[in-house]
Amino acid sequence: MIRLMLALVVGVLCCAPKLCAQLCGQDYDAQVAAIHARADQLSGDKPRLVLLGSSSFRFWPATDTVFSHFEVVNAGFGGSCFQDAWRLRDTLIYALNPDLLLIYEGDNDVHDRIPVDDIVTTASLLLEDLSMRMPNLEVVVVAPKASPARYHLKTDYLALNTSLRLTTMDRGAHWVDFWEVQHRDDGTLRDELFIADRLHLNNMGYDVWVRELRRQLPWLDPAQP
Repeated sequence: MIRLMLALVVGVLCCAPKLCAQLCGQDYDAQVAAIHARADQLSGDKPRLVLLGSSSFRFWPATDTVFSHFEVVNAGFGGSCFQDAWRLRDTLIYALNPDLLLIYEGDNDVHDRIPVDDIVTTASLLLEDLSMRMPNLEVVVVAPKASPARYHLKTDYLALNTSLRLTTMDRGAHWVDFWEVQHRDDGTLRDELFIADRLHLNNMGYDVWVRELRRQLPWLDPAQP
Protein backbone atom coordinates (compact mmCIF):
# COMPACT_ATOMS: atom_id res chain seq x y z
CA MET A 1 0.00 0.00 0.00
CA ILE A 2 2.82 2.41 0.87
CA ARG A 3 4.52 1.68 -2.41
CA LEU A 4 1.25 2.30 -4.28
CA MET A 5 0.75 5.64 -2.53
CA LEU A 6 4.32 6.68 -3.32
CA ALA A 7 3.81 5.76 -6.96
CA LEU A 8 0.64 7.87 -7.11
CA VAL A 9 2.38 10.84 -5.52
CA VAL A 10 5.28 10.60 -7.96
CA GLY A 11 2.82 10.38 -10.84
CA VAL A 12 0.98 13.51 -9.74
CA LEU A 13 4.22 15.44 -9.25
CA CYS A 14 5.41 14.43 -12.71
CA CYS A 15 2.16 15.47 -14.35
CA ALA A 16 1.66 18.70 -12.43
CA PRO A 17 4.20 20.81 -14.33
CA LYS A 18 2.57 19.84 -17.61
CA LEU A 19 -0.87 20.74 -16.31
CA CYS A 20 0.35 24.04 -14.94
CA ALA A 21 2.30 24.85 -18.08
CA GLN A 22 -0.48 24.21 -20.58
CA LEU A 23 -1.67 27.46 -22.14
CA CYS A 24 -2.74 26.60 -25.69
CA GLY A 25 -6.24 25.49 -26.64
CA GLN A 26 -8.24 27.07 -23.83
CA ASP A 27 -11.80 28.39 -23.98
CA TYR A 28 -11.48 32.03 -25.02
CA ASP A 29 -15.14 32.89 -25.59
CA ALA A 30 -15.18 35.68 -22.99
CA GLN A 31 -12.01 37.25 -24.36
CA VAL A 32 -13.29 37.09 -27.93
CA ALA A 33 -16.59 38.71 -26.94
CA ALA A 34 -14.72 41.54 -25.19
CA ILE A 35 -12.53 42.10 -28.26
CA HIS A 36 -15.58 42.41 -30.51
CA ALA A 37 -17.28 44.74 -28.04
CA ARG A 38 -14.29 47.07 -28.16
CA ALA A 39 -14.10 46.85 -31.94
CA ASP A 40 -17.78 47.79 -32.26
CA GLN A 41 -17.08 51.08 -30.48
CA LEU A 42 -14.57 52.25 -33.08
CA SER A 43 -15.57 54.86 -35.62
CA GLY A 44 -14.21 53.16 -38.72
CA ASP A 45 -12.79 56.36 -40.21
CA LYS A 46 -9.25 54.98 -40.57
CA PRO A 47 -7.77 51.78 -42.01
CA ARG A 48 -8.10 48.99 -39.45
CA LEU A 49 -5.10 47.31 -37.81
CA VAL A 50 -5.72 44.12 -35.83
CA LEU A 51 -3.16 42.91 -33.29
CA LEU A 52 -3.68 39.14 -33.05
CA GLY A 53 -1.71 37.15 -30.51
CA SER A 54 -0.92 36.52 -26.88
CA SER A 55 -0.50 38.77 -23.86
CA SER A 56 2.62 40.45 -25.25
CA PHE A 57 0.16 42.16 -27.60
CA ARG A 58 -2.65 42.42 -25.06
CA PHE A 59 -0.49 44.41 -22.63
CA TRP A 60 0.93 46.73 -25.32
CA PRO A 61 0.09 50.27 -24.10
CA ALA A 62 -1.07 53.21 -26.21
CA THR A 63 -1.32 51.26 -29.46
CA ASP A 64 -3.61 53.93 -30.89
CA THR A 65 -0.68 56.35 -30.54
CA VAL A 66 1.96 53.89 -31.72
CA PHE A 67 -0.10 53.13 -34.82
CA SER A 68 -1.71 56.54 -35.20
CA HIS A 69 -2.38 56.07 -38.90
CA PHE A 70 -4.74 53.19 -38.09
CA GLU A 71 -7.83 52.29 -36.13
CA VAL A 72 -6.44 49.64 -33.76
CA VAL A 73 -8.23 46.53 -32.54
CA ASN A 74 -6.14 44.81 -29.89
CA ALA A 75 -7.17 41.17 -30.27
CA GLY A 76 -4.47 39.81 -28.00
CA PHE A 77 -5.35 37.48 -25.14
CA GLY A 78 -3.32 35.56 -22.57
CA GLY A 79 -2.33 32.02 -23.47
CA SER A 80 -2.87 32.36 -27.19
CA CYS A 81 -0.97 30.05 -29.56
CA PHE A 82 -0.86 29.55 -33.31
CA GLN A 83 -3.41 26.75 -33.02
CA ASP A 84 -5.79 29.21 -31.34
CA ALA A 85 -5.24 31.81 -34.04
CA TRP A 86 -6.02 29.14 -36.63
CA ARG A 87 -9.10 27.86 -34.78
CA LEU A 88 -10.47 31.36 -34.16
CA ARG A 89 -9.48 32.92 -37.48
CA ASP A 90 -13.06 33.48 -38.65
CA THR A 91 -14.07 35.49 -35.60
CA LEU A 92 -10.75 37.18 -34.74
CA ILE A 93 -9.53 37.96 -38.24
CA TYR A 94 -12.15 37.75 -40.96
CA ALA A 95 -15.03 39.08 -38.87
CA LEU A 96 -12.89 42.06 -37.81
CA ASN A 97 -11.97 42.74 -41.46
CA PRO A 98 -8.51 44.27 -40.98
CA ASP A 99 -6.53 46.21 -43.55
CA LEU A 100 -3.36 45.29 -41.67
CA LEU A 101 -2.80 42.30 -39.41
CA LEU A 102 0.05 41.91 -36.91
CA ILE A 103 0.50 38.39 -35.51
CA TYR A 104 2.38 37.51 -32.33
CA GLU A 105 2.19 33.77 -31.68
CA GLY A 106 4.71 31.06 -30.90
CA ASP A 107 5.82 32.26 -27.47
CA ASN A 108 3.30 30.11 -25.58
CA ASP A 109 3.61 27.33 -28.15
CA VAL A 110 7.28 26.86 -27.27
CA HIS A 111 6.49 27.07 -23.57
CA ASP A 112 3.87 24.33 -24.02
CA ARG A 113 6.55 22.20 -25.70
CA ILE A 114 4.74 22.00 -29.01
CA PRO A 115 7.31 20.77 -31.58
CA VAL A 116 8.73 23.53 -33.75
CA ASP A 117 7.70 21.74 -36.95
CA ASP A 118 4.09 21.59 -35.72
CA ILE A 119 4.08 25.28 -34.82
CA VAL A 120 5.43 26.23 -38.24
CA THR A 121 2.93 23.97 -40.01
CA THR A 122 0.03 25.69 -38.27
CA ALA A 123 1.51 29.12 -39.00
CA SER A 124 1.89 28.18 -42.64
CA LEU A 125 -1.74 27.05 -42.84
CA LEU A 126 -2.88 30.34 -41.34
CA LEU A 127 -0.77 32.48 -43.66
CA GLU A 128 -1.88 30.49 -46.70
CA ASP A 129 -5.53 30.83 -45.68
CA LEU A 130 -5.08 34.59 -45.27
CA SER A 131 -3.46 34.94 -48.67
CA MET A 132 -6.34 33.12 -50.34
CA ARG A 133 -9.26 34.72 -48.49
CA MET A 134 -7.86 38.25 -48.10
CA PRO A 135 -5.26 38.64 -50.87
CA ASN A 136 -4.95 42.41 -50.32
CA LEU A 137 -4.35 42.11 -46.58
CA GLU A 138 -0.94 43.23 -45.32
CA VAL A 139 0.32 40.73 -42.74
CA VAL A 140 3.20 41.25 -40.31
CA VAL A 141 4.50 38.33 -38.26
CA VAL A 142 6.39 39.29 -35.10
CA ALA A 143 9.03 36.83 -33.92
CA PRO A 144 8.54 35.31 -30.46
CA LYS A 145 10.57 37.39 -28.03
CA ALA A 146 13.33 36.53 -25.61
CA SER A 147 12.38 36.74 -21.92
CA PRO A 148 14.18 35.89 -18.66
CA ALA A 149 11.40 33.55 -17.53
CA ARG A 150 11.71 31.40 -20.65
CA TYR A 151 15.35 31.87 -21.54
CA HIS A 152 16.07 28.22 -20.76
CA LEU A 153 14.13 27.52 -23.99
CA LYS A 154 16.36 29.83 -26.04
CA THR A 155 17.42 27.09 -28.48
CA ASP A 156 13.79 26.26 -29.27
CA TYR A 157 12.86 29.91 -29.72
CA LEU A 158 15.74 30.53 -32.10
CA ALA A 159 14.92 27.39 -34.09
CA LEU A 160 11.29 28.49 -34.34
CA ASN A 161 12.21 32.01 -35.41
CA THR A 162 14.50 30.71 -38.14
CA SER A 163 11.79 28.48 -39.63
CA LEU A 164 8.96 30.94 -39.02
CA ARG A 165 10.85 33.70 -40.82
CA LEU A 166 11.24 31.56 -43.93
CA THR A 167 7.57 30.55 -43.87
CA THR A 168 6.48 34.15 -43.39
CA MET A 169 8.51 35.40 -46.33
CA ASP A 170 7.48 32.47 -48.53
CA ARG A 171 3.85 33.46 -47.93
CA GLY A 172 4.49 37.09 -48.88
CA ALA A 173 4.09 38.44 -45.33
CA HIS A 174 6.42 40.81 -43.45
CA TRP A 175 8.77 39.64 -40.68
CA VAL A 176 9.83 41.63 -37.61
CA ASP A 177 12.30 40.31 -35.06
CA PHE A 178 13.09 42.05 -31.75
CA TRP A 179 15.43 39.36 -30.43
CA GLU A 180 18.68 41.21 -31.09
CA VAL A 181 17.60 44.58 -29.68
CA GLN A 182 16.45 42.89 -26.46
CA HIS A 183 20.08 41.88 -25.83
CA ARG A 184 23.15 43.86 -24.82
CA ASP A 185 26.27 44.06 -26.96
CA ASP A 186 27.82 41.26 -24.90
CA GLY A 187 24.91 38.94 -25.74
CA THR A 188 23.17 39.05 -22.36
CA LEU A 189 19.44 39.65 -22.13
CA ARG A 190 18.29 43.11 -21.01
CA ASP A 191 16.41 42.20 -17.82
CA GLU A 192 15.43 45.84 -17.30
CA LEU A 193 12.90 45.54 -20.17
CA PHE A 194 10.57 43.25 -18.20
CA ILE A 195 8.08 43.49 -15.36
CA ALA A 196 8.40 41.46 -12.17
CA ASP A 197 7.12 38.22 -13.72
CA ARG A 198 10.21 38.27 -16.00
CA LEU A 199 8.00 37.31 -18.94
CA HIS A 200 6.09 40.40 -20.01
CA LEU A 201 7.55 43.70 -21.16
CA ASN A 202 7.42 46.94 -19.20
CA ASN A 203 7.06 50.37 -20.80
CA MET A 204 10.77 50.51 -21.57
CA GLY A 205 10.53 47.15 -23.29
CA TYR A 206 7.63 48.29 -25.46
CA ASP A 207 9.54 51.47 -26.32
CA VAL A 208 12.32 49.25 -27.67
CA TRP A 209 9.75 47.34 -29.71
CA VAL A 210 8.27 50.54 -31.15
CA ARG A 211 11.62 52.01 -32.17
CA GLU A 212 12.72 48.78 -33.83
CA LEU A 213 9.35 48.26 -35.50
CA ARG A 214 9.52 51.72 -37.05
CA ARG A 215 13.09 51.08 -38.14
CA GLN A 216 12.27 47.75 -39.81
CA LEU A 217 8.84 48.71 -41.21
CA PRO A 218 8.61 52.52 -41.34
CA TRP A 219 5.52 52.38 -43.57
CA LEU A 220 3.47 51.02 -40.65
CA ASP A 221 2.85 54.55 -39.38
CA PRO A 222 3.77 57.23 -41.90
CA ALA A 223 2.36 59.85 -39.53
CA GLN A 224 5.44 59.34 -37.36
CA PRO A 225 8.71 61.14 -38.21
